[in-house]
Amino acid sequence: MQNYLPTSSKSFSLQRLRLLLLVGGGLMVSFIIADLTIIPEGVHQVYFISRLGMQLPILAVFFALTFLPFYARIHHQVLCLTILGFCYANYWLIVQCWQIAAFPFPDDGTLLYGLFGMFILRLSFKYSLLFVFLALLGFGALVLIYPVYGQFGLVDFGFLSFGLGISLIGVKQIETAFSQVEQVNEQLLHLSQTDPLTGLFNRGSFEQNFDRMLAIGTRTHTTISVFMVDLDNFKDFNDGFGHMRGDEVIRLQAAILREVFNRETDMVARYGGEEFVVISLGNSPAECEALAERILQSWRLKKVKHGKGKGQRYVSCSIGLVNVLVTKDTKKKQLFEEADKAMYGAKDSGRAMFVNASKPING
Repeated sequence: MQNYLPTSSKSFSLQRLRLLLLVGGGLMVSFIIADLTIIPEGVHQVYFISRLGMQLPILAVFFALTFLPFYARIHHQVLCLTILGFCYANYWLIVQCWQIAAFPFPDDGTLLYGLFGMFILRLSFKYSLLFVFLALLGFGALVLIYPVYGQFGLVDFGFLSFGLGISLIGVKQIETAFSQVEQVNEQLLHLSQTDPLTGLFNRGSFEQNFDRMLAIGTRTHTTISVFMVDLDNFKDFNDGFGHMRGDEVIRLQAAILREVFNRETDMVARYGGEEFVVISLGNSPAECEALAERILQSWRLKKVKHGKGKGQRYVSCSIGLVNVLVTKDTKKKQLFEEADKAMYGAKDSGRAMFVNASKPING
């Protein structure tokens, strides 16, 4: 079951909705006590039919529906029908009070139900618009057919239209404001999880997601691969060509990794400086080596000139990789250490190559 409803604020949970419905039920009971002091005794029976025979069952059905596993998908439809049901039960009561005792029962219930549904229970603007149209349609028919409010009927209709219209404007503004806040929050979350230079995961978010991927690997009994990728003699390149060119090379390395590792089960991150790390699920040892070779080949084809300091003729990278079948005993730290050790093995053996932690050095 989804814990949060598709309202303008993700903080609106099912638990909060149920609590508000219980509060609404309590308010209804308190209104009954107050109303009985002002309405004629002759209409008490129809009053109880409206409140206890119509509105309370509608509220009970609404409350019960919130326990459905798929309720979040139908929240706005159910809420719209509920407050419309309340309004039309109230219209029926108004008509009965007039016909039985010529008593003009107050018509402010429609506005109260609308305000509670739109602002407290967070009815969306689209369904608020539908509710207002149908509520005004019913009330307009009532004042045209029955002279309950006499010459003030059209005035009451205008007042209700104005009140609900203002409410619609408020709902739209709140919905827009919450949407903008949500977009900003998503942007902030994205910025907190990504490296600003490359757009890849940063080290912190990567390590958090690594635990999730290990859990997936354990459940699915699949392999997990860790690739440590480090640009060769990057400091010499950075010092010789400047930081702007250095940043270009780092971004180029990120683009290569994104191109090679483009599945949903791949995760690429900038681990720090010129060092990158990749986690990939479901690869065989041979497939891992083929992926590493693709990275090396991409640099060979690009032929980005280096030649500074101890650097080789063209920019290249060294790769260490480890590939294991995930079990409950698989440890993140051990995988990192093995891949990192293999990467330094590639550097010690001449750079521009990969080393598989479980096999002899390959070039």
